[in-house]
Amino acid sequence: MSNSIISSDVTIEGNIKGKGSIRIEGNVNGNIQFDDVHIASSGVVRGDIGAKCFINEGQFNGNVTAEDTKLKVNSRNTIKLTTKSLSVEVSAQVVGKIKCGQ
Repeated sequence: MSNSIISSDVTIEGNIKGKGSIRIEGNVNGNIQFDDVHIASSGVVRGDIGAKCFINEGQFNGNVTAEDTKLKVNSRNTIKLTTKSLSVEVSAQVVGKIKCGQ
């Protein structure tokens, strides 16, 4: 499995699929399917995410299905989330619907 990075000077229009982890420092307008998805503080994602682990420090707008979700400090989330495990840190903004558990 590999680790992929979308740097802060990159914008992707379209879907991304792979194995391993992906760190998004730039912009993605499309769906993402990876084992681990990490949106950095400079990252902006609009689309749907399917992952084992989802971490957001940046901006996200869309649907997420993940086993483990962490919404970090200062992240902005407009989200419909289905997850088994959820952590929301102080000052993370969350608007939407969350289903947590089984």
